[in-house]
Amino acid sequence: MRGDNEEITSFEDLEGKKTVNSIASTYMDLAESFGATATGVSTLNDTLQNVLDGRADATLNADVSFYDYMNEHPEADLKIVAVTDDPSQVAVPMPKGEEYTSLHEAVNEAITNMRESGKLKELSETYFGSDISQE
Repeated sequence: MRGDNEEITSFEDLEGKKTVNSIASTYMDLAESFGATATGVSTLNDTLQNVLDGRADATLNADVSFYDYMNEHPEADLKIVAVTDDPSQVAVPMPKGEEYTSLHEAVNEAITNMRESGKLKELSETYFGSDISQE
């Protein structure tokens, strides 16, 4: 939400408010479950611009998306006011099948090595402005 908005401090405060979310997303469903009127848009930039312009009170999105946006737009007057207990999961899509086993193992090993060496944290902080690899 916008940095100057003090009305919303929890999910419960979304009752009667306007949110903007990615069309048909679980975030849109979550906003509506707390009594918000949710409007769907196509992109993350659209959601955040609607909040910045005052056309919506808030948006619900993955914190990874927020950090990425803020890394690109550090001047944006936006803030996170509430997070769910459920962590966001990120996956690397790969083809199924026995012939891809070595690829799966190599990717998993590379991720493990990057985590252990601190490179994953370093990349996370570079591109997201915080360490999202442990969240």
